[in-house]
Formats: sequence, structure tokens, C-alpha cells
Amino acid sequence: MKIEDGSSPHSTPIEPPKPIPELKGIAGWLILPMLGIVLSLITLPFFVYQNNIQVIEYWSELTDPLSNSFIPLFKELIYFEILSNVILYAILLFLCYIFFTKKKLTIRVYIFFHLFSLVLTTLDIILANVLLDLDIDASDVRDIFHELIVCAIWIPYFLVSIRVKNTFVN
Repeated sequence: MKIEDGSSPHSTPIEPPKPIPELKGIAGWLILPMLGIVLSLITLPFFVYQNNIQVIEYWSELTDPLSNSFIPLFKELIYFEILSNVILYAILLFLCYIFFTKKKLTIRVYIFFHLFSLVLTTLDIILANVLLDLDIDASDVRDIFHELIVCAIWIPYFLVSIRVKNTFVN
């Protein structure tokens, strides 16, 4: 016996496929960049302070031309590092604001932040090597490599991710 629509009474109805949930909002892999931004806001000031505690302690000896510990251009390098970190932190604060308000500008600023961080890390290591005659050690190479890996992962993600495009729309 056939029913008018052509199906038999013993066949199970075919369910329509469930719609794929729209990839939107701070979820999935986007949680990792969010955590990175928030943790960086907290840790960057402590990291800068910890790396410069001895500089602060011996500033006058290292920057006084009459001192036996004087290092030419040391003061300028430290000023460069301080200015760079202040700019980096300001970008980070702005990025945090636009990230959580889901502004369209987030994608560009996030990419700029990581590229700027890579350039600053590399430039700082090169300047220390050239101006202070310091050898580039394994930790310097590790720092540059870390920045490169971060850029290689998160810049393409922010450029091609559907979730990123659907989230940052304001």
C-alpha cells in the first residue's frame, strides 16, 4: 500500500540535515588569542621590570662617562626599549578594548601588534649586539623564533578564519 506522497507506511521519514551553527563569537580557537592578550596585559609590565631591575640599580654607573662601568650608547638603547615597550603596551590596551567590543579594526590591529612585536624583539637584539657588543645567545634566538611562530600561526588565522570575520563586525 502506498501513501499519496509515494512513500510506504513502513519507511522512516528522512530528517533534514541539521544546520551548521554559525561560527561567531569569542569561542573555539579564538579563545587562545583572547587569553594571550589578557595575559600580556598583566605580564608585560612585570616582564619589563624584571628584565631591567639591574639597569635601574646601576643606572648612574652605566651611563656616567666618568664611571669605570660606563657603556657608550647604553642610555640610548634603554630609552629605545622603554619607548618601545610603552608603545607596545598602549597598542595592547587598545587591542584589548577593540577585541572585546568586537570592532572590525581588531583584525588589523592584532596583526600589527604581532608584527610590531617581532620587529621590536629582533631590533632590540640587533641593537644590543651592535651597540653594546653583546653576543647573540640561545635565549635571543628563542625569543625571535617564538615571535616568528606566533606570527606564522595567528596572522593567517586572523586573515582566513570565518569565526574571526563573523565576530569582529562592529
